[in-house]
Amino acid sequence: MTGPAWDAFWSTLPAAPGAALWDSSPQLTAARHLPLFRDHADPLLPLVDIGCGNGRQTQWLARHFRRVIGLDIAESAVELAATSHAAPNAAYRRADLLDQDAAAALRAEFGDVNVYMRGVLHQLAPDNRARMLTTIRLLLGEFGVLFAQELTERTGWYVAELLDSGAPLPKTAGLAAHFSFGAPVAPAHDGRLRRLFEGNGFDVVADGDIPMHTTERTSDGQPLELPTRYIVARAPGLPSPQEKS
Repeated sequence: MTGPAWDAFWSTLPAAPGAALWDSSPQLTAARHLPLFRDHADPLLPLVDIGCGNGRQTQWLARHFRRVIGLDIAESAVELAATSHAAPNAAYRRADLLDQDAAAALRAEFGDVNVYMRGVLHQLAPDNRARMLTTIRLLLGEFGVLFAQELTERTGWYVAELLDSGAPLPKTAGLAAHFSFGAPVAPAHDGRLRRLFEGNGFDVVADGDIPMHTTERTSDGQPLELPTRYIVARAPGLPSPQEKS
């Protein structure tokens, strides 16, 4: 994925919440993710939402962390987030986290942070996934915690089967056509996603299956849910907030 491609996507997308496939209500998304990593994370650290899009989840997360920073590679997404999902303790910035200088500047400004990330790694070429994980590891520092929801090959197979069946899913089909969404290129096989993080310097403290709620409706009128995995990770060998107290 490139910044210009995502700029074009967000600049042509309707501004109303739910226009993007993944832009579900926070009650179906961030509110269900927070219990999975809250007990591992220090809420006094800033939270960085990587790939924040229009900021819908960022704004909700700002209720639970002292400071939240939404980052996106698309300037048009950042502008939309700032106008549509502002919060007193939330800020939005354009950032390319494959740029190590940009990552170092964020690290210098904020220190240790928690990271929230949904469906970012699968957008990157395999060689860039390790670079992104190196950046995230830098941002976490000693005490930050990462929550990541990510597509796997199972997601790709599921989407491919849906589209091959002729199901009327225009949002899903549009992403598949323009961004290879649903292709069998994902960060890892279901059983290897954990190893991807562990192999790049993370201590995985929790992982499991979790549905990705979408804004698309199936032929029977039900919300489309995609099979994905989640990971909660931090620096190796560090105590949780409960263990420190």
